[in-house]
Amino acid sequence: MERHEALVVIGAKFFSERQDTNPYASAETMRAFDQVIRNSLGDGLARAASVFRTFYQEQSRVIGIPTRERPFPDPGDMAKLRYLKRIADQLSEWVSRIHALEAPSNDRVYHRIRDNDQLLELLIDVDYQLAQSATEIDRMTESLNVSVLDAMLPKFERQLEVLGKAVRERSRIISGVV
Repeated sequence: MERHEALVVIGAKFFSERQDTNPYASAETMRAFDQVIRNSLGDGLARAASVFRTFYQEQSRVIGIPTRERPFPDPGDMAKLRYLKRIADQLSEWVSRIHALEAPSNDRVYHRIRDNDQLLELLIDVDYQLAQSATEIDRMTESLNVSVLDAMLPKFERQLEVLGKAVRERSRIISGVV
């Protein structure tokens, strides 16, 4: 192919991708949507972490400062304080992991070797599971208050496990092909 012919092919490809009616058609668009979705999921989990940090601060006020009459806090109160801090820290960690998830590379060599369409279909399914669990966690923390906190924690922990499973599955899919 002559140099001037290559420019025509490159230009045609550029304009055909930019005017595509299907926004999911190009890999660049898929990567951009993936980042937007992960940012919104991370924002919801950050809100949940903020709620648990608020509960942690309230619990630390309940414990109070040591006095001469009571130099050591109640072990049950301290266990609850540690538990709330662990949940808040775990949510913050998941936010960081979700923001740092990889996207499929844009390398043309790998694009010829692997089935990119199948990879994107797998990622859509896993991202859907990830979005469901992150949205459920955000929804659960919206209605969460101190009176129902103890009753909701087992269900909340199950959702955290589902979220972790989806993040690990997505990382496994990407690491297997990159």
